[in-house]
Amino acid sequence: MIVHIGYFSMLAAMILVFYAIIVCVTGIQRNNHNLIQSAAYSLIVSFGLVVLAFLALCHAFAVNDFSVRFVAEHSSTDLPLFYKFTAVWGGMQGSLLLWELILMFFTTIVIFRYQKTNRDILPHTMVVLSIISLFLLFLLAGWSNPFAQQFPAPPEGLGMNPLLQNPGMIYHPPSLYLGYVGFSVPFAFAMGSLLRKKLNNDWILTTRRWTLVSWFFLTLGMLLGAQWAYVELGWGGYWAWDPVENASLMPWLTGTAFLHSVIVQEKRNGLKVWNMVLIITTFALTILGTFITRSGVLGSVHSFSKSNIGPAFLVFIVFIMIFSFGLLFFRQAMLHSKQQTAGFFCKENSFLLNNIVFLVMAFTVLYGTVFPLLAEALAGKKLSIQAPFFNTIMIPLGVLMILLMGVTHFLGWKKTSSDRLVKNVFLPLLATMAIMTGLYIVLAPPWQFVLLAGATLFAGLIVSMELYRSLVINRALADKLKNKRQAWIKSLLMDKRRRGGLIIHFGIVLMATGFCGNFFNQETSFTFSPGEQKQVDHYTLDFKKIRKYAYQNAQHEGIQVSVSKKGQPITNLLPAKAYYKTSPQPMTEVAIHRTIIEDLYISLSSINNDGSATVVVYINPLVNFVWAGMLFFLIGILYSLSYKPVQFKKLS
Repeated sequence: MIVHIGYFSMLAAMILVFYAIIVCVTGIQRNNHNLIQSAAYSLIVSFGLVVLAFLALCHAFAVNDFSVRFVAEHSSTDLPLFYKFTAVWGGMQGSLLLWELILMFFTTIVIFRYQKTNRDILPHTMVVLSIISLFLLFLLAGWSNPFAQQFPAPPEGLGMNPLLQNPGMIYHPPSLYLGYVGFSVPFAFAMGSLLRKKLNNDWILTTRRWTLVSWFFLTLGMLLGAQWAYVELGWGGYWAWDPVENASLMPWLTGTAFLHSVIVQEKRNGLKVWNMVLIITTFALTILGTFITRSGVLGSVHSFSKSNIGPAFLVFIVFIMIFSFGLLFFRQAMLHSKQQTAGFFCKENSFLLNNIVFLVMAFTVLYGTVFPLLAEALAGKKLSIQAPFFNTIMIPLGVLMILLMGVTHFLGWKKTSSDRLVKNVFLPLLATMAIMTGLYIVLAPPWQFVLLAGATLFAGLIVSMELYRSLVINRALADKLKNKRQAWIKSLLMDKRRRGGLIIHFGIVLMATGFCGNFFNQETSFTFSPGEQKQVDHYTLDFKKIRKYAYQNAQHEGIQVSVSKKGQPITNLLPAKAYYKTSPQPMTEVAIHRTIIEDLYISLSSINNDGSATVVVYINPLVNFVWAGMLFFLIGILYSLSYKPVQFKKLS
């Protein structure tokens, strides 16, 4: 009964969204506010119906309703309730329903938030969001129905993929979806402004916070996914240039370019056409990422089984590109800015060069991800582009991006004299060269490390200097207050936008520091028996005993290893193999000893018949700096969100 309520709620939502499109378009043509309001109410009710459908699917998982095919394929009676909930988006149908739920939630917020402040372009924006929503509901009601039933119902389900039985399942996919779907809002406002022919900066200012929040969640989702891969897959790394990793990286790169580029439009009224291109590209790449993940055309540890919705997504992507760029072509004359930059060294040019680097990086990832598919489809050749291809191109581009990130802080709008620029960069450049010379003598590292570490150190020094300068200047201004506590708080709340950007950039510096550690990773494998010790670099591993234990819905068999360093015991680790009833292959449960300097990472390959164990041990320097960047992203985003932008004013 509840399953039927879920399906018919989804159908009713689809009908109401279709009604909203027709009524809203009619209201725009007739300038009838009542019709537009009716469309808005329809979308709000549709959101409630999608919530009902989502809850119905959650209920089906909770009660083990295996008459629902999707539940039977992704759950089992022994699956913990926590994972039954996360299994809702553990497959194609449920993930699309979650996507639709978030989209309708954002659409409802847009309707309530902007019905008074953006009345000119809101109806057009609603139409764009509704078209996206209708496409997803059409898939859910037909090809990708999460409520499709089977009779007779099997007594047991196939179970959840053991790789997905990780706490990361509760936060990694929703974070990515919040990022993906969040970019739909600035895209819809951009298209709404083009349709309405209201091409000032209102849509940029309106969607600034949407862009920031979407970028943050997409970044967070990628980093949480990397952490998940690090602790779950047992290969000692966190990024493998997997097709689905690439699918999230592409819109992140173009979205980051857009995030920087809109500042030029806001401050200098420039790059209007460029910003339209960037937001269209970013949104199209989010749909392309969904196509890659859901269609099964590319192999991936993340991707779902092959389905027949791939062509539908491909058609939708083509429709988006033709409609968006066609509309932009017909409106481009209205978007050109008369304002020109006055000098070569200025923020405008630096942001533009930054954008070009991001787009080249995105194209590189797109080529490396999609080219094997095209080669197989057109020539019947199976090709595989591996990590060396990406690293060879992306490392130099990443170095350039980090250098630009640092230098841009010393550039002013319109023009910066070369003498002033040289004076500002002299000290951090000198310090960087001195430190890197010392590192090169001591470590004799590869040239890639020298480039990346040098750029990271250079940018880190500049960001730290500018952040300190911001605090000192604002503290001096706030010290005029008699109450010192109030002065301190006020100084922290000043200069929000600039300081937020600096803090986020410092997070990037920390992440890049973590990436530098990859050049010094150590990997070794060996077999040892209980009572035997092995020396791995400066760690001594003592195999104590084999342990068998049950945890949740799996039986585990592992080895207890005592770890000491310079004769001093530091920790006990328990790498293991997990055996699930629903999986023929055991899963690897790694054991990690974390420090700020490095991780000691042990992966159990096998426990042999003679009682010995074969393990792979990794020493990963600086890896925790990658995760530390997330904290600074959060602080920087909170600073930036609290800043209230103002409409463009021509700078003298």
